[in-house]
Amino acid sequence: MNGIIRPAFYARVSSQKQADEKTIQSQCDRLRKRVQEDRLTVSKEHEFLDDGYSGSELLRPALEMLRDKVAAGLVNRLYIYSVDRLARKMTHQLLLMEELKKYECEVIFLDQPERGDSPECTLFLNMQGVIAEYEREKILERTRRGRKYSASKGNVSVFSGAPYGYRYMKKADGGGQASWLIDGITSEHVKLIFDLVGNQGYSLSEVCRELGRRNIPTSTAKTEWNTSTIHGIVTNSAYCGEARFGKTRLVNRMPGRRASRGRPEVPRYFKVPVPTESSEQTIINVPVIIDRELFERVNQQMSDNKKRKREHCLGAKYLLSGKVLCGICGSAYCASRDGKTRYYYRCIGNDKRRAKNLVVCKNKVVTGLELESLVWEQLCKLLNEPNRIKEEYKRRENDPQYEQKKQLKQNELKSTQLRLDRLIDVYEEGALERSEFTTRTASLRAKKDQLTSELKDLQRLQHADQDYEAAGNTLDSLVEQVGSNLAAADWELKRTLVKLLVKQIEVHVDEIRIVYKVAPNPFLLPPANRGGLRHCSSRQARAGQSDNFSIH
Repeated sequence: MNGIIRPAFYARVSSQKQADEKTIQSQCDRLRKRVQEDRLTVSKEHEFLDDGYSGSELLRPALEMLRDKVAAGLVNRLYIYSVDRLARKMTHQLLLMEELKKYECEVIFLDQPERGDSPECTLFLNMQGVIAEYEREKILERTRRGRKYSASKGNVSVFSGAPYGYRYMKKADGGGQASWLIDGITSEHVKLIFDLVGNQGYSLSEVCRELGRRNIPTSTAKTEWNTSTIHGIVTNSAYCGEARFGKTRLVNRMPGRRASRGRPEVPRYFKVPVPTESSEQTIINVPVIIDRELFERVNQQMSDNKKRKREHCLGAKYLLSGKVLCGICGSAYCASRDGKTRYYYRCIGNDKRRAKNLVVCKNKVVTGLELESLVWEQLCKLLNEPNRIKEEYKRRENDPQYEQKKQLKQNELKSTQLRLDRLIDVYEEGALERSEFTTRTASLRAKKDQLTSELKDLQRLQHADQDYEAAGNTLDSLVEQVGSNLAAADWELKRTLVKLLVKQIEVHVDEIRIVYKVAPNPFLLPPANRGGLRHCSSRQARAGQSDNFSIH
């Protein structure tokens, strides 16, 4: 390699448990040692770590930032511990290696001899990738088969824990056989919950308030109960003696969903659980807390409630459903009717039922027709004036506040990471209970993910100077398709355009902020001599990302 070497390294672990136990540090130590042996130094900004992200997914925060740096020519030598740390799918490995080669970035894997550009070296690398993918699939297959067989034999060890009301006895404490034991205190709380719902006709929200009045703590020692927790208890057949294994299976996350409050735009897990059919589940007999008659009566009530809700929820009723956010607390703005004709959008932080009769947010209620008319008017202006994108990017390019915002986010991210590290150290010293540790680290990790996503957005938006032309062309193409129908658009067309072009609508105290998403042309040519930060626009298109700007 000619010229100055600009090194970086990439490390990854898959599970949250590995992230909590800091197993990624062993990879980092080996990588730093190898970099020192090559008489080089890697700055902190060029240490790319994906802590708790699966190698079977291509979209990972640290990997995305690394690819941006490589595309900009800021990294030309990359150290990785092994091929399976880069990717666990052969197709992803080939794509990444081809991209790194395209930008003349040398890749060094610590677990294999120095590789060259010969066909034999490439074949060896590809074989490693195939074996890594095969190994992952076989591990998953053996794990599923083993757990299913263990469940068929009635072993509760497949659950690795016990629900509220039971105590889990490990194999080591139970003579080689794990078991569930009825907890004398929490089992009475379970009986109370079923009695309130099945015999006294309480709603789930009323049950939460009643448990709070009686100062009954949750399984994580919290004083505030959630309706989803109560629903999980009253629909769990384990309490009447039948624990079911395999109630859910993982499927790919549906695209296009807005991230929940406090969650990063790029989710940590790309698969979500969905319920399975009863025929796919395995029943394991466990001690009985609730008699079957009461359990079936409660579940019949839950089924009727679900049926009535489904009859009233036939899809989006309002033009801006799922797009409106509170600019103060970050909660969703939901629409609700006041009579037959008038309806409003209001922050769910105003809902007293969600927080012990306390109003968390005091943001204003917005009239539905006025908000929808405003958004549609601005959307039509955008479609008819694509040059506004160019003007917005130029304004952003010269905005001195971006650097200040970026520095503040970086400082806040470092502070959050430091707090998380200290919390882990305290837990390892035995000065913190596991339940408290889990609760506190969950909020810190969510904040860290959110800050990482926001920082990445700031960096990408500040240097998006090459995308405005393509984004304008995209809008021109869309206007041609819509044509004259824009002026007399019906509700369906309006809803389609809102979903297509609007990322979110933020309601602040004194303004309404509309954040658009306009995807640039994915086939832009790279800048000459690899100069300029292009942020891999083709990868953004593949990953479903887009550039955003707002109108105040």
